[in-house]
Amino acid sequence: AAKQNLEDATTPAETLALQKDVSKFNNIQMARKIQLNSAYGAIGNQYFRYYSLANAEAITLSGQVSIRWIQNRMNTYLNKILRTTDVDYVIAADTDSIYLNLGPFVHEVFKGREASDESIVGFLDKVCQVEFEKYIGNSYEALATYVNAYDQKMIMKRENIANRGIWTAKKRYILNVFDSEGVRYKTPKLKINGIEAVKSSTPAPCRTAIKDALKVIMNGTEDELQKFIADFRERFEAMPVEEIAFPRGCNNVAKNSSPATIYGKGCPMHVRGALLYNFYIKKRKLAHKYPIIQEGEKIKYVMLRTPNQINENVISFFQTLPTEFGLDKSIDYDLQFKKSFLDPLTVILDTIGWKPEKINTLEALWS
Repeated sequence: AAKQNLEDATTPAETLALQKDVSKFNNIQMARKIQLNSAYGAIGNQYFRYYSLANAEAITLSGQVSIRWIQNRMNTYLNKILRTTDVDYVIAADTDSIYLNLGPFVHEVFKGREASDESIVGFLDKVCQVEFEKYIGNSYEALATYVNAYDQKMIMKRENIANRGIWTAKKRYILNVFDSEGVRYKTPKLKINGIEAVKSSTPAPCRTAIKDALKVIMNGTEDELQKFIADFRERFEAMPVEEIAFPRGCNNVAKNSSPATIYGKGCPMHVRGALLYNFYIKKRKLAHKYPIIQEGEKIKYVMLRTPNQINENVISFFQTLPTEFGLDKSIDYDLQFKKSFLDPLTVILDTIGWKPEKINTLEALWS
């Protein structure tokens, strides 16, 4: 209820109050979820009072049986409704969820009629409540009888209704969601799981741009995406180095240092940049102006074109790159753009067969 009220909020004060409620309730449910997961994990720990490997295995196997059972049942059900044979309508399945392709079902119902996204979402919401959840409940009753369970405790509810989804790998996907657990959105929202856009190691402007690019992918065309990428590249190349640098935590600084070569063999890129930063701060007597990078501190690092003033391809820093290093003109914006924006996006584009930029071919000469 709080989420739907937040979606419908009209004043800043109302929005702020509801955001606090949503955060509070989400924290409560996440705490309970982690608590339950911890209980399961403890059962498989030999030092726990109620340790039982057999029970731990039973929990895992019961979960696998339960989700595969409902996969098969829903496939059977949808094949019967749509008068098809052995068609797999389950796109993906996770520990406690399945993703159904209801496109053919919608086409069958709305055949010959124009249908808006709103009417389709409303129809699917009603069908899930009235038919699918009831069928799933009956299916789990059958499973309880089949395994001679003392009680039927399996309950599934509809989570998201989306018109598009992209899976790049297991547990890595994007959904264009119109309705989430009964909360109807005025404009679709992206549900992103396991994609680079939400990783804190990606520069902030790129995280925002990747999310915007995903919206174009979900709701636009390949040409529109290519224009978006070209426009962002222009903005990216005009950004200061501090905005496009990769954020990282700096660990094992002393372990990777070398008195003779500054850094040792196999030194991680960002740590190598930190050791180089410390070396040149001391060499150029700048310690009074810029702090030395210590173990465990949050830093940024950026790729460099060579040759340059320090003859290295990386440098790390705190919030500001010292101008005294003379590296301002040596920032490798092309490589930064590729690693921080284009590479994470290309993983998704390869999945759907899109290109990040137009490719000229000889065929254009005869078209």
